[in-house]
Amino acid sequence: YFIILTISIVTIITINNIEKKARYQTQAIMLKNNLSQVESLLKILQSQRHEYARHIQMLQALVELEKIEEAKQYINGIAESYWPDYEFYYVDNPALAALLNTKKALAEDQAIDFAFAIKCELKNLDIPPWDLCSIIGNLLDNALEAAVEDEHPRVAIEFTYSDDAYLIYIFNNGSSIPPEAQLFTPSFTTKNSSGRGYGLYLTKKLIDQYNGEIKMVSLKKGTKVHLRFPASNVKDVNENVS
Repeated sequence: YFIILTISIVTIITINNIEKKARYQTQAIMLKNNLSQVESLLKILQSQRHEYARHIQMLQALVELEKIEEAKQYINGIAESYWPDYEFYYVDNPALAALLNTKKALAEDQAIDFAFAIKCELKNLDIPPWDLCSIIGNLLDNALEAAVEDEHPRVAIEFTYSDDAYLIYIFNNGSSIPPEAQLFTPSFTTKNSSGRGYGLYLTKKLIDQYNGEIKMVSLKKGTKVHLRFPASNVKDVNENVS
């Protein structure tokens, strides 16, 4: 009996250690992916900065040469033919703003129509920015990967507030989720991406940690994710700030 008990305890400890190691590895992969995406956005913004500087130098030279008419034509040409590919959208949560704008830029690079709407203030969404970005970032990664299967890929995310809770909806028009899929088990994955099998599992753990709820609805064309988080301080936050 003692031997069996000892073996059982050792087995449980080993399983827990393996699960913790896998979880840490997956978290590291997710963090690395987020960092690489932020770096991509910074490179985009940096290239735009160089482009702006070049235009300003050109305009300055034209003005100093008193080529006012040429300067006007140059400005009109910029307005008509040159416009930044990635317009930065304001969100009253800096970490979330960086995440959403990064995902939008990366989606557009893949010819994915990416839209987001912020229909409420987010100051009472009592989730640390790193955990909020892990939750939203992983769900958006899954949505983007699913959407590319469609001829006209589309992903959308919406933040709203109702009945003392924040509601977040994420939609993609890729393949529907099989009804038998065990979405939130550690081994579930529909892709071959390293670490993705634990992605939804860890996301669900984080959502539970903040008393949230998640539901995935398989549509005729695509999938919609429903998230719900209680507000930290109950008051009216229904202001359209998008």
